[in-house]
Amino acid sequence: MFTELAYLSIQNQLRARARLIMTAGGVMIGTTAVILLIALTIGLQDAAESSIGDSASLTQITIRASFRRNSSGPTLDDDAVTAIKAMDGVAAVVPVLSLSGQIELRVGDLRGSGQVYGIYPETVTSLGADAEQGTLTLDTNDIYGAVVGASVATNFSDPDSTTTTTSTSSTRSTSSSSSSTSTVTVDLINNTVELRVYSQQGKFRKINLNVNGVMESGTSNDFAIYLPIQTVIDLNKRIYGVSSDDITYSQIIVQATSRETVATLMTALQELGYNATGMGSYLSQLNGFFSILRLMLGSVGGIALLVAAFGVANTMTMAILERTREIGLMKAVGATDGNVMTIFLIEAGLVGLLGGVTGLGISYLAQYVVNTVMAASSSGGSVKILNLSISGFNGSLIAIPPELSVFALVLATTIGIGAGLYPAMRAAHLTTVIALKTD
Repeated sequence: MFTELAYLSIQNQLRARARLIMTAGGVMIGTTAVILLIALTIGLQDAAESSIGDSASLTQITIRASFRRNSSGPTLDDDAVTAIKAMDGVAAVVPVLSLSGQIELRVGDLRGSGQVYGIYPETVTSLGADAEQGTLTLDTNDIYGAVVGASVATNFSDPDSTTTTTSTSSTRSTSSSSSSTSTVTVDLINNTVELRVYSQQGKFRKINLNVNGVMESGTSNDFAIYLPIQTVIDLNKRIYGVSSDDITYSQIIVQATSRETVATLMTALQELGYNATGMGSYLSQLNGFFSILRLMLGSVGGIALLVAAFGVANTMTMAILERTREIGLMKAVGATDGNVMTIFLIEAGLVGLLGGVTGLGISYLAQYVVNTVMAASSSGGSVKILNLSISGFNGSLIAIPPELSVFALVLATTIGIGAGLYPAMRAAHLTTVIALKTD
């Protein structure tokens, strides 16, 4: 029975194609607005998450020592490391010791900089970074072996080579000039890298580093120079007079077992008094921000669908007025109120479904065009959200996941059926005799 009613509904709609197209057009506009606005927030969220870092960065928590005089927080010593390792949700712990003074890197005439840290060689794999060049390994027997961040290798400069830029105003008889030193990238693995550690008196100690590997960029380790921890302990003692009896770490890096456990683990650490931070907290803020943004923009598209619903209701009401005698004939030959109501609900649902399918197709076309243009652009897009600079969308500014497509189709069809409910009930309750008398 339902198949026959559906076939009859389709035939009724095809008799007024122009009205069907115009009514479905309103639903199409609303559906397109909902899909594209929500898809825009999804694309921005994906870009923001990728700008934070990889999955390893999102599961990483950094505990830093407090520098306040009256701080009552726990000391970052071996006891703290042992206690943190025993906590639920902890996959690895990396105690980090900072070199106390200023350093300079030299490769020939080039000068570079960075921050020297000491770590236990076996923990280097727990830093959450991949190798861009060489291997990320340290050895206790190689006391001057090093692993460095990507920005250490790309920020060398020649202090004797400067670029001078002079600008003159055409409206004023004034000019200005500025000098800048351009940076160059150095192959640290295949060159002799001299590390100069300066004392407070300005004297320095020279060390020739054996750089084993360079980390990929985009992590918190970009400007880090990691040496075996015993090397840093010795340098702190010889140059700065720091006692090596009781080691107090400058920070402890904690790798959580998964993203889901980061928030709980960070809360537990903070409750114990630790100064714990991590990219996972930024991710939580981003998720909250984009949830609100998605709701707001989705509501804007929803308004367009609501307007389209009034159009569907108006079209179906006019159809009933035009087909009142036809409804009377249907009832006269045995059609029930339920049959009549089903026919008009199917017709209204078809309007919503047609508008939804068309809107979905236009949305996919817009996604392809926008993302292709973004991918072809040399600079990409750029936006700043929650102090995070998101640049270079890599062709993914608009992202339409399958569940959004299904949701949009179901929503459009439901809007159509909902808008046609009152006209369908009105048609079903028409009296047969009165309907037959209508011209």
